[in-house]
Amino acid sequence: MMTPLLIDALTISEGRFEKPCPALVLKMMLLNGEISSEFSEKIKNQALLLLAIYRKLLLALETDLRNVKDLKNSVKRRHWGKVDKVQDKMVVADQLRLKHLDLEEMILFLNTQNLLKKLPITFVQKLISWAPPVVSGTFLIENVLAGYIAQKLLPLEKIKVKELGKSVQPYFHLADFFVFLPRLEELYQKHQKQIVRLAPTAEVALALTDFGQAWIYRLRSRP
Repeated sequence: MMTPLLIDALTISEGRFEKPCPALVLKMMLLNGEISSEFSEKIKNQALLLLAIYRKLLLALETDLRNVKDLKNSVKRRHWGKVDKVQDKMVVADQLRLKHLDLEEMILFLNTQNLLKKLPITFVQKLISWAPPVVSGTFLIENVLAGYIAQKLLPLEKIKVKELGKSVQPYFHLADFFVFLPRLEELYQKHQKQIVRLAPTAEVALALTDFGQAWIYRLRSRP
């Protein structure tokens, strides 16, 4: 079940930014099943690319974590979204931490590694700017998947995060986000051809979608 807590952990709480951001647009898509016309085309396009990478990442993680059970809505504590004060902070990406789960401390899983190695560093850097992690200390609280990607692909880089003004314990581990796969799949099916054209390169489009190489080049060559 996509609870408000879990949706905010995947994306971001309202009020973290003065202006709309791609992570917030993705949140609205997950809640409403469509993209609102109130957002700019640029932000909507960035949100679609976030959608595509999150879908592919969760599919890979689901295969790698096949035997890990999710928390099944066991979280009943106060929502950290009530912590209004956040400040920008630079953190070395390797220091970012997830809720403890022994399997997640392994270097990388096979399917997940195969996906992540296809993503150019420049694209990953943009992705992190579209969904800056929200942290408490170095624990990932919101935009968790973006933080996970940064931890794995930009380990030595300093990235900008938003630090909560109050200490909060992480509530979710990666397996909890598998509940989003049906909705992400539904949205992906609606926008898959657009995602192919939006990807910065054909290689990235190949990584983010289910199309073969011939179809990728055909779709990207159309006006």
